[in-house]
Amino acid sequence: MPLDITVYGIQMPTLLPIFVVVAILQVTLDSIIAQTGLYRHVWHPGLFKMALFVCFFTLPCLYIYH
Repeated sequence: MPLDITVYGIQMPTLLPIFVVVAILQVTLDSIIAQTGLYRHVWHPGLFKMALFVCFFTLPCLYIYH
């Protein structure tokens, strides 16, 4: 996969669309976790949210750049 993609004549890094998709996924997953009450069992919700984001962002990045 190329390291840069072109959308409507604008060249951008491949990580940008991945970041946007993962951010949307994170917001959706965050609302589901908050509604189910899982955050009551998590020691630090901010760290948990960040760790989920890093895991979801790293997996496609490793697939692309490997």
